Amino acid sequence: MPAAPVTAHAPPRSRAPTGRAWRLDAVVLALGTLALRVPALLASRHLSFDDGVYGASAVAMRHGAAPFRDVFSSQGPLFLPLVYVFDLVGLRTLDGPRLLSLASAVAIALGVYAAGRELTDRGGALLAAALTAASGSVLFTTGPITSDGPGSAFAVVAVAVALGSRRAPATRRALVIGLLAGAAFAVKSLLVAPALVTVGLILLGRRRPRELGLAVLVAAGVLGVATAPWGVSRVYDESVRYHLDQAGDRHPVANARKTASTLGDRDLPLVAAGGLAAVAAIALRRRRRRPGEVPASSGLARFGSGAVPIVVWPIVVWLVLVVLVLVAESPLWRNHLAHLVPPAALLVGVYRPPWPTLVVAGLVLLPYHLVHLDPMLRPGPYEGVTATLERDLRRLPADAQVVSDDPGLVWRAGRRSPPDLVDTSILRIHATKPSLRITSKTVADAAARRGVCAVVVWSSRFGRFPDLPTRLAEAGYHDRVTFRGGRALYRGPCGAAARGPTGRGPGAVALARSPG
Repeated sequence: MPAAPVTAHAPPRSRAPTGRAWRLDAVVLALGTLALRVPALLASRHLSFDDGVYGASAVAMRHGAAPFRDVFSSQGPLFLPLVYVFDLVGLRTLDGPRLLSLASAVAIALGVYAAGRELTDRGGALLAAALTAASGSVLFTTGPITSDGPGSAFAVVAVAVALGSRRAPATRRALVIGLLAGAAFAVKSLLVAPALVTVGLILLGRRRPRELGLAVLVAAGVLGVATAPWGVSRVYDESVRYHLDQAGDRHPVANARKTASTLGDRDLPLVAAGGLAAVAAIALRRRRRRPGEVPASSGLARFGSGAVPIVVWPIVVWLVLVVLVLVAESPLWRNHLAHLVPPAALLVGVYRPPWPTLVVAGLVLLPYHLVHLDPMLRPGPYEGVTATLERDLRRLPADAQVVSDDPGLVWRAGRRSPPDLVDTSILRIHATKPSLRITSKTVADAAARRGVCAVVVWSSRFGRFPDLPTRLAEAGYHDRVTFRGGRALYRGPCGAAARGPTGRGPGAVALARSPG
């Protein structure tokens, strides 16, 4: 006996999708998200350059250094304060700052689930959240410390709250949306803009411009409050002008290739599910043209039509805008692809393919996916000469400061970097404003400060300064240990006095020390 037809254009449910099932799903998703990230949380080495930069920033703030005033801060004005807060929550342990990434990952997964429950049925919402939690792009962004993690978390939850406001609009929801949107923009401005546009479209779709205006005012207030303590000019120079100066020639084709290759490496399950969802959407559209009903197995059954519901269009816009930003921005970093995952996963949930097809595809792709997630699922300790360097740094005095072109090495060795040199990225070496630029003189001047005991040249960043050894020698750094690949550790009077016997591992070569 055929099922009763689903009425076209059925309205959304009048009651919020809450209750025992919602809580159970949330707990399972949170635990699964945490389990995937525990190895990264406890990793003994830094997991990326950014992980090292922000870990070193947390250590600098423990010693009284302030963002923008003392600590170089290339992200939005709210980001390092968040790092500071979560470092406190983590009792200022070595891994404490990474709790921010862990909380961001859970917020993103639950935000996608909450948004999915407003867009589709429980199964579609769970699928979207699971794809997000297991996404390689999201994992590589919410395992190490990055600004993309909390920025995306605030933005995704803002979208979920906005979708909920369709069902139960209220002034308090507009306030919450404004707080979330402002926080997202104060952490990661450009990359969260597509999500915030989506929030605006959702609110406008309800024809409630007053609520949208209130949300915008609150968001602006959050940005102002987050900026004021550090000084508008400092925040602008380091988090806005610094990036604008780096945005040279744009390469959309190269960016598109990088986006596609990263998705293939880190998010093949999402890509495959997206392809299957596209086929399902086409099939639904064809079925809509025939007499009958939309099958109950479809994520669109809630809306009763194979056509794209009006509420889904903002999610489509969100996805398209993120793609445009990724293709147009300069430079494009792989971390930024995490912002692409939530809208893509939500659309997969809405146009959910049949479960048997998804299960088979998942089993086929799981080995490939696990191999590409291995650096985050099984991060090993430092090895070889890097382990030797870490041991050398640990032999320095407990309060020693170390200048390094890879600050993560200093952080994981339990030492600290000078606050203005916690970020020694290549972008700072190419910066146009003298106060932001790093040169060989900058490094040597920092090495001569009181409390700075060593300089580490571990990459092409400081390695591009041919006069750096001479400048360091003039600053009293006569003790030098070189490693394979042109890497070196320079020790000043503080480091030489505290170091004691020389400990070397494979590839380390001690050079002659000058008298005295």
